[in-house]
Amino acid sequence: QPGLVIPFTTQVRFGKNFFGFPLGSGDSTFDSSRFATRIRSVGLWFKGYDAAGLTNTPRAYLVPVGADVLRSPYGNSFEERSWQIVDQKLPVPFPLSTDEIASASYIPILDSLSGDFGGIRKFSSFRAYNDSGITGTSAELSAQMNTDSSLVGRSVWNTQWLLIIPGGYLLDDPTSGLNNFIKSVTDIRLFFQTYSYSGN
Repeated sequence: QPGLVIPFTTQVRFGKNFFGFPLGSGDSTFDSSRFATRIRSVGLWFKGYDAAGLTNTPRAYLVPVGADVLRSPYGNSFEERSWQIVDQKLPVPFPLSTDEIASASYIPILDSLSGDFGGIRKFSSFRAYNDSGITGTSAELSAQMNTDSSLVGRSVWNTQWLLIIPGGYLLDDPTSGLNNFIKSVTDIRLFFQTYSYSGN
């Protein structure tokens, strides 16, 4: 499947923009005095997207493949800490009876769970939008935000993200879809709604 794979990093540092470059006019950044800033929802917009020559409902993947970075909430150092997170399945346990527990053949990890324990969860694609959805009203913005559970709770500060745009989500002919996309789109806009915690 042909597609675009765009790697990038994000940071929450004083004097730096969201992508780790020196903070400049028109840039955006998150508050570095907060020890944790986490994702509540994410939105994606393609500026200049050719809705006449491409699907009206493009989709993409946003996958955090690096380490989540947070700060220590204690002391004065605000030390940075990183975690390599693996999103695994934790199946819902079945209700147990006294007979099952008393049975010599009963094996909890095999007989009490509704699925495989510890299996890796896959990321799903989510809807992207045309042009400047982020400048719309609050209701329009909320309607275009994705609250996929695989991203909710992750840190906005990650050492490596992959934005993946498969050609098959643009047109039936993925190569033509990618060519049209590259010719028309002039900017990709990413927006996070977040929640955060301050240190002590």
